[in-house]
Amino acid sequence: MVRLGNISLSIKLSFLLLLVLGVLLVATILLLYSNTATLTEEIGSERIAQEVNIMKNHLAEVEKQLVVNVNFTASNIPFIQAVGRRSTDTVTGLITTANNSLDMDDIDVVDGDGKVLADLTPGVEDAASDSTLLESALKGNSSTGILVKEVNGQDEISISAVAPVNNIRQGTVLGAIQMSQNIDDEFLRKLAFERDGVYLGLVYNDQIRARTTSSEADSSVILHSNVAFSPDAVKLVASGQTVVLDKLISNGNVPYAVAYIPISSNVNGASPALMVLVELNEIYVFQNSTLVKTIFVFAILAVIALAVIYFSLQTITIQPLNVLKTIAHMTGGQYDQRIPITGQDEVGQLAATFNEMAEAIQQRETSLQAARAQAERSDQVKSAFLASMSHELRTPLNAIINFTRYVAKGSLGEVNAQQVETLNEVVDSGKHLLNLINDVLDMSKIEADSLKLFVEDDIDVKSILQSIISTGKALMKEKSLEIQTDIQENLPLIRADRQRVLQILLNIISNACKFTEQGHVKVRAYAVADEMIFAIEDTGPGISVEDQISVFQPFKQTTTGLRQGGGTGLGMPISKSLAEAHGGRLWIESEIGKGSTFYCAIPIKSEMLIPSLVA
Repeated sequence: MVRLGNISLSIKLSFLLLLVLGVLLVATILLLYSNTATLTEEIGSERIAQEVNIMKNHLAEVEKQLVVNVNFTASNIPFIQAVGRRSTDTVTGLITTANNSLDMDDIDVVDGDGKVLADLTPGVEDAASDSTLLESALKGNSSTGILVKEVNGQDEISISAVAPVNNIRQGTVLGAIQMSQNIDDEFLRKLAFERDGVYLGLVYNDQIRARTTSSEADSSVILHSNVAFSPDAVKLVASGQTVVLDKLISNGNVPYAVAYIPISSNVNGASPALMVLVELNEIYVFQNSTLVKTIFVFAILAVIALAVIYFSLQTITIQPLNVLKTIAHMTGGQYDQRIPITGQDEVGQLAATFNEMAEAIQQRETSLQAARAQAERSDQVKSAFLASMSHELRTPLNAIINFTRYVAKGSLGEVNAQQVETLNEVVDSGKHLLNLINDVLDMSKIEADSLKLFVEDDIDVKSILQSIISTGKALMKEKSLEIQTDIQENLPLIRADRQRVLQILLNIISNACKFTEQGHVKVRAYAVADEMIFAIEDTGPGISVEDQISVFQPFKQTTTGLRQGGGTGLGMPISKSLAEAHGGRLWIESEIGKGSTFYCAIPIKSEMLIPSLVA
């Protein structure tokens, strides 16, 4: 989002326009695609309906021609006589001669007892249902149907016509003749008149048995695959229905309309179906051409629109805004400049609003300068007061504490036990007051950014730790607490202000002893990388997440602190500032009812600290 905010307004608006044009382009393409798809389906429906009628007519003509051929042969006198004599050689010779002009794939002749007199394809076994037509002819019936033969382990589908061979004089049936036309690739090509864009396939027993293409390389359509046809449609065809698919299919990107036509009928078993595909390549080419042209036109319009809008934005909006930006030097204190108003449009209204704002800011700046001068004078008074307080309060307070100690020790005369106790309470109160004054003065220096550290090299932190441990033991004398330590051996020497580090740790351990009634206070110290880590853990009441923020804020105390009473709430804020002044940090981990752990990290050799001899 930040990078987007750095882009100029004209580019953003141009990009927005480009995005809108892109959405319009996509919507138009989808609309065109939908319309062309609908048009393709409508044209495909018309084309496939025409092809279905054509194929039905062609199949009817084939059957009609078969009937004519078989009846003509069955009525031939020499043929009738040969069948009547049951002369196999004569019958075979006659049908062989006749087939030279008829071009049948198979001709079978049987006598009145059903014995084969002639077969143009010897060795080819008919399927169980194939004898049905001849049996019907021996009963005197002429008919047509589907003949299934097994050739080299494969089913061969044929259209067949049968006729009885009658004794003209006696009216008896001498035998029967059957003529068959195989439905193979060549048959389908002739049936389709080898037209481009029209493809036929023969589906039988869930397989494509023949197709208009002779090889898969030539077949750019689906007919070379056994999954090309619709099994549900083939089942409907078996009941004699012609099925036209509602949806187009495609091979690659070229759409095809598909229909299934029943081929005559079969007495037993599954009926073969003629699968008809009509290629709609012209529509596909038109669709692609339309889409390409649309994209091209949109691209040109987008470029022109972007150029016009970009330069319009530059003239109408961007340049006036740049003038506004050039004149708006309020951050440099030039509050007397105003922007010329050239119109009442949005830019003009913005300029007028800016001028009003500039005048209000100029008036406010005058007031702020006066307030700043007053604040600086107050700060000087405060600094002078604090400097005076440092001497005028601490010096007499130290004298009060010392004189009281002398009196308590009996240096100025004998005092009784009750007087000693009272005097010691005065000393303790004086020390407490002195600590409060020191905290206030330290916080004032921190806020004034005038706190200075007395930096030393090679400070042994063990002596500091021993000091705070001793202080902790003294503070917990009257409590059922124990102090535990976990201090790493061979701790490195550090560069720091010894007194300030001691002050940080004393503040922490004092709070731990103050707020912990039972359990323990544990002091840990260890070196990690280039930092010295101090951790003081207690088993006190703990600090809630909400109160943990208040711990490090001046003059604020947690709920537990307010309940315990005492203190100004400056100890931990001062400690945090002292740790940060060393280039370190101070933080807390605590949970209600599980105690608290304060961590202080001090750099071992901070480059920002320069050893000094004076504070």
